[in-house]
Amino acid sequence: DANELFLKKRFADAIKKYKTILQIEPDNLIALNNKGYSLSKLKKYSEALSCYDEFLRKNPKDKTVLINKISTFRKIGQFDNAADMCEQLLENNQNDKIVLYHKMRILKELQRFSESNIICSKLLSTYPTNGEVLYDMASNFLKIGDEINFFSTLQKAVTEMPNLKNKLKNNTEFKKFHNNERFLEIIYE
Repeated sequence: DANELFLKKRFADAIKKYKTILQIEPDNLIALNNKGYSLSKLKKYSEALSCYDEFLRKNPKDKTVLINKISTFRKIGQFDNAADMCEQLLENNQNDKIVLYHKMRILKELQRFSESNIICSKLLSTYPTNGEVLYDMASNFLKIGDEINFFSTLQKAVTEMPNLKNKLKNNTEFKKFHNNERFLEIIYE
């Protein structure tokens, strides 16, 4: 029932059910993780982190919960903590795509754009048509002042994900290009 409520985005109701489960089965790690995830959806990040920490005391290597914790750290701006956790997970599997994706975004938030692009390249080596990664890579190129690669990568991103055109029109990050002929070609072709 709790999971069904979660899927219906009735997070507060789901949390009540997870609490009931945990009263009966205090070691139910699935309920504990799902309670944390539900709390995170309600932006109750410190409570979500408490659930994840409790879970990890019982099962410290659970990848799903570690990734949920990384995601929560990202949401609250604790990028250094999130980056450290990514590094720990990547020690065991340096090609874990989910962890690499988080790390790519974290490095971008830390304004380490070239490092973020190294991870973009790694992700694109196995999935070269990933429009979101191409979009992030283009943004990183813009941040480091490489307009040639910015435009070519942005073109690839839009080719893979045409719905990005609307995002580009309204994104203040690209405002200086709103009168640029090449930029206008990309978003209006």
